[in-house]
Amino acid sequence: MSNIYEWLFDCYALPKLRSVESSHDDALSAFAERVGLPGKTRLLLHDMVSNMRLELGVEAFALGIRFGLRLSSQRTRRREPGWLLDFLPQLDDPVP
Repeated sequence: MSNIYEWLFDCYALPKLRSVESSHDDALSAFAERVGLPGKTRLLLHDMVSNMRLELGVEAFALGIRFGLRLSSQRTRRREPGWLLDFLPQLDDPVP
């Protein structure tokens, strides 16, 4: 990641993810209590949700950056609105 992306993630996305994390942890703990999960299973549930939150949060951030760059770039005149979906990765795109 270049420095601007790191700065954007650290200064914008990370604080938002941390605030979401605290509310999710409270809801997850309440759910685990209602279901009656034992301690080890409860820990595994928290780990799984944290990993998913990190992975999906970084993915959403990266897609948001791509979409923002696409919106702020010079536009050519197109009649169809399909270009709005061009920021999504395509099946044949190489994985960086």
